[in-house]
Amino acid sequence: MSVSLPQFGQLIPGLCRGDHGLLNQWLTHKPRGLLATTIPCIILGCASYGFSMGLWHGGLMASYVAIKFPLLLFFTLLVNGLINGLLAQVLDSGISIRQSLQFLLTGFATMAIILGALSPITLALAFQAPHPHETGASDFHAASLLLHTLLIAYAGIISHATLLGFLKHFCTSPQAALQTFFAWLLGNLFVGAQLSWVLRPFFGSPNLAVAFLRDDPFRGTFYETVWRSFQHFL
Repeated sequence: MSVSLPQFGQLIPGLCRGDHGLLNQWLTHKPRGLLATTIPCIILGCASYGFSMGLWHGGLMASYVAIKFPLLLFFTLLVNGLINGLLAQVLDSGISIRQSLQFLLTGFATMAIILGALSPITLALAFQAPHPHETGASDFHAASLLLHTLLIAYAGIISHATLLGFLKHFCTSPQAALQTFFAWLLGNLFVGAQLSWVLRPFFGSPNLAVAFLRDDPFRGTFYETVWRSFQHFL
């Protein structure tokens, strides 16, 4: 199913508002419309934000991250899709595994739209940053890691908050909706954060060369790096 540009532009506001009728149409009548709308949103929104993340280290790194950041969301969906579907079954939400995947695609698309809207800010930040080999580059690197972590977490929480409205509409009870919401939110944040570490670098380190992937992707954890960056300012 193809979606024309005018129709695509009309669907985005409904997606961000958490329109119950829109998701109900995707879940019951036109499930292919979900893919035709959400996948382009994820690719365009995440690619623009990823480009702004990597631009500090130059155009090559920006291009790498513009490719990797949408892949990060799709990998998170693949890893968590089945797990979240099983959690929805265990929590007696009344949502099937297929529907849970459709819910997550909706949430990730909303997250990508938010990040795409934030990309001009992070792009301006990259233009004002010191060169990776100049004085102050280490401070900027630590600040960037914390800032991007907060922005991405913010986008993820807000997008999942729109899912909460969907869940209350489709779940068997409000309690089941809340339990499913928090299970999905924590699982997606945890898995997404660690997968981002495996797929690093996303904005590069001052003393390391530009690369698509690091030679030691499984060494360390995302949370250790965030803690070290926080300690850098203490």
